[in-house]
Amino acid sequence: MARPKKTKNTVAMRDELINASAQLFNKLGFQRTTVRNIAEEIGITSGSIFYHFDSKEQLLEAVIEHGMTSGLSIVEEQLSELTGPLSRFHGLVLSHLRALNGPPGDAHKVSFREWGSLPQSARSRLRSINERYRNIWMDELTNLKKHRHLKSDPEYCRRAMIAALNWSPVWHKENSKLEWETASDQFCAVALNMTVTDFVEQRMKE
Repeated sequence: MARPKKTKNTVAMRDELINASAQLFNKLGFQRTTVRNIAEEIGITSGSIFYHFDSKEQLLEAVIEHGMTSGLSIVEEQLSELTGPLSRFHGLVLSHLRALNGPPGDAHKVSFREWGSLPQSARSRLRSINERYRNIWMDELTNLKKHRHLKSDPEYCRRAMIAALNWSPVWHKENSKLEWETASDQFCAVALNMTVTDFVEQRMKE
């Protein structure tokens, strides 16, 4: 079946499908979510979904791509305004928390919970985005190491930090800008084996 040309309406519908699917995949899991669930969520017939996506797996890929690219954009925007190594580290952590708990949050959570549900071909297509994000973390952590702020191995620090940050919505229920900035200071201080007060003071002096 030929797909319709991309008009404002079809683009909007595609975005709506991605957002609804992200919420359901996050809430129910990919395997338990049906095409009918998604269609009912936005008030269309199940068959209408296939004008925009060939399969539920392709829809999962679109959700994960949305989560990854949205998170990457938030990080790049945040870091563009910062210079010092501690300030940039804080900004990197803060932007990760913002991505998890902001508008792209459902898609971002699905991206690390359902990565294994993607076909290998989809994982290969998305790996370049994942690699860009990894490189940002490694650049910032390596710079911290260069300035003698980081004592541990940058790669192991990256893995530990991202794992901890990804679980933060489970135990950190506050969602204000100030709360996430404070949480970012705490994460950074732990990673650098510093008190929160020392980290904030040194960050503000940069």
